[in-house]
Amino acid sequence: MEAFCIEDLFQQATLGDLQAHPGQSRVVFTVSRALRDGDRYQTALWQLDLAAADGPRRLTTVAFAASSPVLAPDGCEVAFLSQRQGNTQQAHVLPLDGGEARQLTRSEREPKAIQQWSPDGKRLLLTARVPWAEDDQDDTGVTQDRPLVVNHLPWKLDGSGPQVGGRTLLLQVDVQSGEEHVLVEGDFDVAEAQWSPDGRHLAFVRSRGGRERHLLDLWLADANGRNARQVTRTLASIAGLAWSPDGTTLAMGGSGTEGDSMSHLWLLDVPDGALRCPDEEMQLEGNRIVWHPDGRRLATIVAHRGLQEVVVVDVGSGASRRVDSGLQQATALRAAGDSLVFVAARMTRPDEVHVVGWDGGKEEVLTCFNSAWAGGQAQPRVEKRAFQVPDGQGGSEEAEAWLLLPASGEGPFPLLVDFHGGPQSHVLFNFASHVYWYELLSKGWAILAPNVVGSGSYGVEFARRICGRWGELDLPQHMAIIDTLQAEGLASEQLACTGQSYGGYLAAWAIGRTRRFRTAVVSAPVADIESHTGTSDTGYYVGPYSMGGEIDEVRERYHRLSPIEYCHEVETATLLLQGQEDQRCPLGQSEELFANLVRCSRAPARMVIYPGGSHSLAGSGKPTHRVDYHRRLSRWIRGEG
Repeated sequence: MEAFCIEDLFQQATLGDLQAHPGQSRVVFTVSRALRDGDRYQTALWQLDLAAADGPRRLTTVAFAASSPVLAPDGCEVAFLSQRQGNTQQAHVLPLDGGEARQLTRSEREPKAIQQWSPDGKRLLLTARVPWAEDDQDDTGVTQDRPLVVNHLPWKLDGSGPQVGGRTLLLQVDVQSGEEHVLVEGDFDVAEAQWSPDGRHLAFVRSRGGRERHLLDLWLADANGRNARQVTRTLASIAGLAWSPDGTTLAMGGSGTEGDSMSHLWLLDVPDGALRCPDEEMQLEGNRIVWHPDGRRLATIVAHRGLQEVVVVDVGSGASRRVDSGLQQATALRAAGDSLVFVAARMTRPDEVHVVGWDGGKEEVLTCFNSAWAGGQAQPRVEKRAFQVPDGQGGSEEAEAWLLLPASGEGPFPLLVDFHGGPQSHVLFNFASHVYWYELLSKGWAILAPNVVGSGSYGVEFARRICGRWGELDLPQHMAIIDTLQAEGLASEQLACTGQSYGGYLAAWAIGRTRRFRTAVVSAPVADIESHTGTSDTGYYVGPYSMGGEIDEVRERYHRLSPIEYCHEVETATLLLQGQEDQRCPLGQSEELFANLVRCSRAPARMVIYPGGSHSLAGSGKPTHRVDYHRRLSRWIRGEG
């Protein structure tokens, strides 16, 4: 068996954008791969038929990227966005039984996403970006380097850039003529929309007006956008609108607390406007909700104890039941035929399409896009373990962790501790962002990836307890797990740590609070919580939530919990990896940390900045940058500089 190496990222396929309909056997999805040639990605549409014996087949050329696919109600056509002529992407329609794609729109507006086909199959619902003058001196559309006039937050978004000078509106497009008609527009952004099953009503999510526009509300209107009325006022975020088959209930994911990243299932009774959350402890992962044709149950993806499970929820009682199996994480979901189809990954196998019955019947894997990656190398040994750790109140509690060991050997192994992001997330089975794991495993290292206090998927109290206690509660739990592994003879004294985003924060915090780590890689960190709150695209509302108060209310806490305050204690060789255009944890955070390490610590320090890189650099940045990122990380952890 071959050893894993960083270049294996070119063999990995990422699957997503699943499209299917109940009662129909066709499934459409996107497949994306990184290419050495051109230092880019190719993304194409693929189709598989649940009723046919043959495997999946590619629908679109790899010469042009395809995105935002949506199946027609009869399952015979798919609409998608692609940039094939000119400088902007446009909507195209492709027959699934053969034939060429037909360009539908030639809009001066910039289509962002196809939301839905109308129930009669005659129209498409799209969101599109249009210019917007922020004041009477803003000469919008004249030049690309005009001043940015900022009146509201967020004014920028990671991976998308400035959000001023434009607004996102809602269009309907005639499928035959391409004629466009604006349904919803104004001094706000439309995030998503869905027509009701009978085609009479329109539900849409839009940003709230005023100076802070990260808050989202649900609106209902006639199908043509008229008579719009606001429905929700208590939710901070909404995503994943799904009408029940009879049109009387709207299901959605959402959070009731500003800055809280945990999403829950909400059900709106459309006739009387009553909104309820069936289970406040059920944490949704992603925004996919699909109804069974009987209207009495729905399926969604739930984060539960470090996994992302496909569950079926009884709408009346709120009771849920897992229907998929194994130690895996689902990332996309649709109803097809009389079954559920979903994309899932494991620690030892990246994305594939699965099918399972609504009642949890036999689960099957339908594709083998990552068979070369999964079958060609020696696979690591993977365990999900529970450990006793301090609870921060003088007692102890249980925390789980993923332990990956090399394919052979008894230990003790040198150990990399990988802190996950969030913090209200959990360890993700995302090969694209963790290529370095598999090279290190091939070189005899063990990987420890814990879900300690603050992690999502273990209940609301467990996740929220970290607020105002960053680093203070979770680092001792990580260290207790390390102690256990060393006592068991699995981990040696050669310890290293790494993390990205909040994981970068915790890695920077760890090296200032303990000297047990010989090497550390800090990626896209929060280093100075106060400055991060003011410069991150989400910091102005996530910071106060995470710290339990505004800066002027608990300023001492913002400073006390900032890693830059402890750089004089650092004796660990530290590498900083940072995307230059990261707006979630901006470049200045790494710059502050690096400058303080250089001035206050004698430990080796290096900072590597990737031009154009966003917060998602490790998993979806420029392929050559990703190769460099993961190779540097692996070498630094091993002490090879």
